[in-house]
This record gives sequence, C-alpha cells and structure tokens, in this order.
Amino acid sequence: MKGEFETPKALVAETNGKSGISYHMLLQHVKDRRRVELEIEHPGRPSNANAVSNTTRSLTAFMEANSISKDDIVRDELVGTLQWDLSKKALGNDNTARRWKGELRTRIRPWAKELLQFSDTTYSKETFGERLTRLRISSLLTRRNLACEIVKDGAKPDSTKIRNWEQGSKLPRPSSRHDIQRLEKLFNVRPGYLLEKLPKIPMSALSHETGLPASIQRRVSKHLPDNYMQRSLTERDEILSWISENILSTPKEILEDGSSTSPGQSLDISAYALARKPSGRLTMAPAHLLKELDELISFKMAAMVPFSKKRNEKWGRVSADKADYELRAFLGSLQQMGLPEEIISLSICLSPEAVDRFIEWKRARRGGYTKAIETPLILLESLLHAKFGLVAQTPNFGQHLIHVPGLISKATIEKVKKNWGDACADAKEHLNQRIKNVAQASSKGRDPFEALLPVLNADAPLNEYYKIVYEIRRRMPDQTYPVRRAEALRALMLLRIGLELGFRQKNLRELLLCPRQHKPRSWKELIRIKRGELSYEDSGWKVRIPGSAFKNSGSNSVEEENTFLLSDRDHLFTEISEYIDARADLIGNENCADEFFVKKTTKNSKSCALSSSAYYEAYRSMVTTYGIYNPYTGRGAIAELRAHGPHSIRHVLATAAVRSTGGYSDAAALLLDGEATIRETYARFLPGQRHARARDILWSSLPADGSKV
Repeated sequence: MKGEFETPKALVAETNGKSGISYHMLLQHVKDRRRVELEIEHPGRPSNANAVSNTTRSLTAFMEANSISKDDIVRDELVGTLQWDLSKKALGNDNTARRWKGELRTRIRPWAKELLQFSDTTYSKETFGERLTRLRISSLLTRRNLACEIVKDGAKPDSTKIRNWEQGSKLPRPSSRHDIQRLEKLFNVRPGYLLEKLPKIPMSALSHETGLPASIQRRVSKHLPDNYMQRSLTERDEILSWISENILSTPKEILEDGSSTSPGQSLDISAYALARKPSGRLTMAPAHLLKELDELISFKMAAMVPFSKKRNEKWGRVSADKADYELRAFLGSLQQMGLPEEIISLSICLSPEAVDRFIEWKRARRGGYTKAIETPLILLESLLHAKFGLVAQTPNFGQHLIHVPGLISKATIEKVKKNWGDACADAKEHLNQRIKNVAQASSKGRDPFEALLPVLNADAPLNEYYKIVYEIRRRMPDQTYPVRRAEALRALMLLRIGLELGFRQKNLRELLLCPRQHKPRSWKELIRIKRGELSYEDSGWKVRIPGSAFKNSGSNSVEEENTFLLSDRDHLFTEISEYIDARADLIGNENCADEFFVKKTTKNSKSCALSSSAYYEAYRSMVTTYGIYNPYTGRGAIAELRAHGPHSIRHVLATAAVRSTGGYSDAAALLLDGEATIRETYARFLPGQRHARARDILWSSLPADGSKV
C-alpha cells in the first residue's frame, strides 16, 4: 500500500524539532498506518482492531527483548543491517516470535525507514555513502537498479560505481551532479538531500563540455556557471565572450573566426622558446646556440672579466636565467618564421629585417605593442654595445649569416663581411630606434592602472582590494580536497603577505621560511644569498631581509639589515600557520622546501620553488578566480576588475597611502622606494583628487552649523 499513506505533517514538524524519531512516535505512526491499510483492504471489518494490536504488539515485543524504552531514538537496531540481524534474534524462535519477526520485516521496518526519510536530524552526521546506502535499502533497490537509473544511452550499467560511492572509496565527480539529482527523484526525497552530503567542490575542479581545445578549456572551465550545459547556445556564446574579454589576457584565443590566430593556438611566446633540455612541447635548441648562450652567461657572471674584453655590469643568477630565456624565445619565434636551424645564432641581431619581423609577429599575436616586445630588443642592443657588448667585441661571433628571404638580406651579409664594427653600430642604432618606437606605441596603448581602476577609484582602495581576502575565505575548499585547499591558502598568503610587505615579486618569491622552533639564519648568511626570511620570534612573525636583496639596493631607502614585524591583524598569524601546515600537501611530506611560497611537485617537476613566471601566474590565477566578479556565477569580489600580476599590489598600496596622507613620503617609506618613483610610476593621484583633498582640508575648520568662529 505504498504511496497511499501520507506522513502527518505534525509528526514531521515534531521530529525536526528533536534529535530523531522516538519509539513512541514510531508506535503511533505504525498504529495509524496499519489502521489505514486495513480500512482500505477490508472496510468496516470488526477484526481490524485486533490486527492493529497484533502489529503494534510485535514492535513492543521487539523493544522489550532489546531493553528499549518509548523515549529511545530509532537507530540501526531496527533500520540498520548487521545490528538489525543481531537485535532480531533477541525475540527468540518460537511460533509467536516468528510471527512478530514477520510483522517487523514486512511492515514495521520498511515503514520506519520511510518515516526516517522525512527527518534529517537523526542522520545529520552521516556521509554521502551512508545516506545513499540507507535510501537504497529503504527503497528495496539494488545497486544495479541505481546503476540502470543513471546509465547513459547505449552504455552498460556499472554497479561498481554505486558500490564505490557507498563505501566512500570514490566520490561522484562534478559531471555526475545530474545523476545524483536523478537518484534523489527515484528515492522521492527533497532536492539536494544527497547533494548536500558531497564535500564542497572547488571551482577549479568543475568541468564542462565547451567544444574548445583542452588547453583553453582548462582555463575557461572554472569560470563557467554550474548550469552552463543547460543554457541555450546564445547564452553559452555570451558567457564565453565575457570570459574572453574579462578573464583571459588574449581575447583572440576564443570565438574570433577568420582572424590570423586560430582557436586553440597559444598566444604566449613561451610556446616557441627553444628548450635547453628535451621537451615534448618545445623544440630543442641546437648545440651551437647553447654554446653561444653559455659563453654569454659566463662572460656576464664571471668574477673576472675575460682578457681583452670589457663589461659594464655583472649579472646575478636570476638576471642570467631571464636573459637566457628571452633570447631562446626570440630565436624560437624566428625559427617558426622559417629561420634554418643551422644558422640560429645570436649574430641574428645584426639583421634589421629579422628584428622587424619579430616585432610584427609579436604585435599580431599580442594584439598590440607591449612591454614583452621591448624586453628582448633591449637585451639584443646590449650585445652590440661597441665597448661592452659581447657580440661587438667578438668579430664574426657565432654562425655565418646566409641569405634568408624576409629575415636576412644580402645587403646585411655584405655589410657584415665588409666591416664588423660598422655592422654592429648600424644594427645597434636600428634596435635603439625600434625600442623607442615600441615604447612610445606601448605607452599610448596601455594604461598601467587600467586593470585596477575599480580599486583605485574607490573611496578606500585598500579596503576595496581586501575584499578578495574575504572571497577566498568564503570559498575555501575543505580537507576533502587537501591540494586545492593548500593552493587556496597559498593564494590567501600571496595577497596578505604582499599587502603587508609591499615588496616586489622577486623578494616575495625568494622569501625563505624558518619553521617554528628552528633557529633563523644569520645576517651573514642572508646577505650572502641576498634573500629574506620569514621566522617566528618573540611571539610574532617577522621578515628579515638584507638591503642587497632589493632592486634599489644602492638607494637611501633601505639599510643593509632590515627587519619588518608583521601585525596579527585579522588573524594573519593563524592563517600563516594553516598555510605552513598545508604546504606538505604541495611539496610532499618527504620533501623539504626552504621557500615560503611553493608549488605542487609532480612526476616531471620535482622542484617546488616558484619561478618568476609561475609566481606571476599563481597571482594572476588568484585574481581571476577570486577577485573578478563573474555575473554568470555570482562568484568574485570586485566588479569590472581585470586580470593583473603581483606588481599591482604596489599600485594599490601607493595610491591608498598617497590619498590618505596627501603626500608621497609615506608611500615611499611603505614601498621602500623614492618619492619620484612613487609619483611617476606607482600612485594614481589625479589633479582633481588632489584638488578635492586640499579643498576639504582647507574648509574642514568651518563650523557645520554656519555659526561664527
């Protein structure tokens, strides 16, 4: 008679107000349900009352045999599995006990399970697997029944999936959300009754079928709404267009048909950088080029300058690695344009045609002239300096140039053969002119404050930017996803430590960690390695960093020994400790990392240190995931914010400091930089804003009521 008896609302309301279903409630429910059942089968029959008594007597006998009172809560001794079998035996094996067991098995136990489905309180602490098992058993269904319910058309039912879900060995993937909803309908429970027991899934774990290449879909997926696949094609295109314009740095990557860049083609020049080691994604650099690069690095890093040569500056390891990468990326792009492998050499900087082709190639791919074009040109120009450049000081350096249409002209080859010095001077002049052209075009086309305008235009820029911290906390994954949680805590630290210190990316990326109870490094050691260290001393966290570690180490803004005490505002120390504990999920318990900020180690990447590009991408990912408000998902902290890197923290701090004090000296002290740099580079304090602030200060002494002073 299932479906013909409706659970009284009063009983459900009473149940929800307590800790569970009592046996007293169950007895009343069984009496009412049995009476309704008998009246439907045999209306008006006098023996119906005796039949009701027999059914309730079987339940009271079960309670007496197991020492259960009416006030006890119904638990697994009646609706469970193993415990039910044990408690049933307490009734005995005589004929009367067998009749009672029959009543319990066919009526009371199934009715009790149905009743408990109306109450979330008794099983509020059960897991997803436990709830799924309980609902399946109470519905008298098998695992195969559930597998057939969620199987896709044409596929074979897989009861192993249901078993894994029930046992907790595996959890449903985000793509199984609709399968879980179908099971909820099958069990006739309220929507979300099963879904609410799944752990909070981080957005980066969600996946949708967008039809885009996998490399792009990974970047897009976490910004799509949960119901993306249920929306119309027009709405999907609208969502992807918004993501392309507001999240991705290169909108041509998606949905631009007929452009010079095909969908799925990477717009990052790093995809064409020649590799130093064999790589499945990059082309290996020829041996003769690696020899040239090693000679250049040795020349710029050696303690003693090679005999007969001069240099104007010495490179550190970071500068050398960056220059090495920029040159390999530049030459890799030329190889993509048709430069033969056998003549790939640093001497290509002598060809104005190759330089111009690179500029146009990069401009077309980036959508305009950017700093990324200017950087390798400056490096190439330094190689041609008549007094200090390695190429200029080494006649016939590298491979002999040959004619390559569009890249190396016959006129350039003749000039090089005729006079090496004049060829280097002319090429240097050409590069110098192109650097000025690119810088001028770049300054016109890009506002360094554009990505941060919603923050910098706010009444309190720092408070506005700090909203991202609250968003990260709100969406923090739980311990079910330890790696995701560790990455979210790292994102929190990238922002909070950056706002506390205001350092440049390099100093934050190289910040070392001294765990609690460990002895901090000496000043002598920190000065030798030119890095800062975060340590816990005197009941607080502090950062010790030598002046030589800063970019402007020669200025008066920094001393040789600098100590910065962190403030425990808004639970900073607690969150630092949580991140330090979670670092083990990124680097592995067997590894030991000195850096405070680390990345996930993998089979192919054993190092957990963040490179310059990896640190930038980690910060940018934090901004796009938690900072930019997405109107289609409702996630994100700040509307109209655009993607940006870690250096933007200095813009926020400088602007907030200048606007609050009206002067540039406090901002300079905060960023450890000069006032001229703050004024020209970091702070956005427009004439109208300065005028308004000065006016407000001037008139602040006027009484509000207009009375005479």
